Amino acid sequence: MTDQLLVGAAEVNITPPVGTALAGSLAPRPSRGVEDPLTMKAIVLEAADVTLAYILIDVCMLERKYGDAAVMLAARRTGIPAGHIVWAANHTHTGPYIVKYLGAKINRKWLATLPGKFAEVVARAQQARRPARMTRERGYCWNVLHNRRLKFKGGREINTWLLHNGEEALQCLGAAAPIDPEVGILCFDDERGAPIAILWNYALHTNANFGPCFSADYPAVVANRLRQQFGPQVVSIFMPGACGDINPAVANAAPGQVHRQIGEALAKVIIQRLANRVPFKGRIRLGAIKKEIVVPYRDFSIPQEKRIRDSQWSPEAQNFFRKELEIMKRENVTQAKTIIQAWRIGEVGFASLPGELFAEWGLKIKAESPFPWTFPVELGGDYLGYLVTPQAWASGGYESLISRVAKPSVQGVARMVATAQRLLVRLWN
Repeated sequence: MTDQLLVGAAEVNITPPVGTALAGSLAPRPSRGVEDPLTMKAIVLEAADVTLAYILIDVCMLERKYGDAAVMLAARRTGIPAGHIVWAANHTHTGPYIVKYLGAKINRKWLATLPGKFAEVVARAQQARRPARMTRERGYCWNVLHNRRLKFKGGREINTWLLHNGEEALQCLGAAAPIDPEVGILCFDDERGAPIAILWNYALHTNANFGPCFSADYPAVVANRLRQQFGPQVVSIFMPGACGDINPAVANAAPGQVHRQIGEALAKVIIQRLANRVPFKGRIRLGAIKKEIVVPYRDFSIPQEKRIRDSQWSPEAQNFFRKELEIMKRENVTQAKTIIQAWRIGEVGFASLPGELFAEWGLKIKAESPFPWTFPVELGGDYLGYLVTPQAWASGGYESLISRVAKPSVQGVARMVATAQRLLVRLWN
């Protein structure tokens, strides 16, 4: 056994055929080209006979059945315990449509290739392991994002893209909830001081590029800039933070350039913070835990018509949500078994929840964690939809409607968060 940290990273191209439907909207649209390749990226770390793998997949979301199959295949191929292989979806809104909820035809031939690609990228990262040193840095980027829900007198909350559709008589009381401007950064250098991989965490929806072509959105821009700065060998791996209610906000951006401005801003922060990095000299302790829990769904019997109208969606979109409610009532599934993931890399803890976690929950996880540094990672291990706060549920808005992209009850979300917190405590002790 040795305390020497070994790190390897790899990426594989997973771009589907052009024409595959794009995710990220209520009405799927066909892809018309490739702006930048969609990838699957992996980092494998080993120290003191403990091995850990984290994988980022450039898709909007991924359900547990596909993720579990991928993890088991990777575990068999590499020998890494399945409980130590954790993954998250990038949440790009210009990635392939891979869930049945919105009516588009799923490219199942392509989807069937994901587990094999997953195992391949983990194996390649494992084979690339070499001695490494870790640096933890932190920056801020607050000029590219906003909380996408506004609150009004009387208690309503409305999404910012649905304004001016009925709330004109109500006084606005500002943002409904906070943002999280922190950029978490872990850099792993080889013995020559060249970065092997850079992990970075940021809480902002990857929906800045809403074009007709495949794209990994602003994380792809960051990756390109980091390669330009540090060399072609570096693998930039995004960890999506708690951004269920956080959207891009970039002033004066040309059409199609919002994601590029965001990516450039984030890359600038990361490069600046790593310019004078001093690697950690002590032992890097690794660990990971997964926990299966039962999450109750939202109560279908609660009257929804007023909530649907008050959301201020278009009449067509309101009908979509009425149909969604009827489908959920007919299916009568009231709960789900899902996965909560937590892991540690040295003094940095990570907690991953299977949906679009609101920023306030992420800040709670950070504040109450025993680790000096903790980064929430959303869309990990499964996909159950929006994970809202009690205030957001009570106040309405898009994410608080009942649909197959917004299933967990507030009590279920609280159970997820509490489980993640307990896993962090176990990893710390």
